[in-house]
Amino acid sequence: MFTARGLSIIDSYNIRFSDVLTNMGNDYNSSTGVFTCRIAGQYWFSASISKSYTDTVANTNCFIMINGSNKMEMYHHEENAMHATFSMTATGGFYLNRGDRVQVGYCFNPGFLFISNIVSYFSGVLIRPDV
Repeated sequence: MFTARGLSIIDSYNIRFSDVLTNMGNDYNSSTGVFTCRIAGQYWFSASISKSYTDTVANTNCFIMINGSNKMEMYHHEENAMHATFSMTATGGFYLNRGDRVQVGYCFNPGFLFISNIVSYFSGVLIRPDV
């Protein structure tokens, strides 16, 4: 299992969470933001990111991605952009094979994500390994 927070933007395809709270097995790489599956099985992932307040950008989104493929979308749209911060969350269970890579990325308007050590996180846990 792992839990990391402290969102930083590498580019629109790659988000990383550098403040690692838990990383049993060391399968999460805080330099790249990628979890690499070492044990095939059923996993549960959760990610939450926040959009910073702005009057110029009404929406943003990111995905939980597996092997570069968008799986779960986190999305926020404001009809009237206001001075507020909004959180977007995605959670889901997936079967992973050894070597599969899970990350948060493929973000639209990543420059408007709220950069903070406490409001954005990425977590994963092995529920049931293959036997």
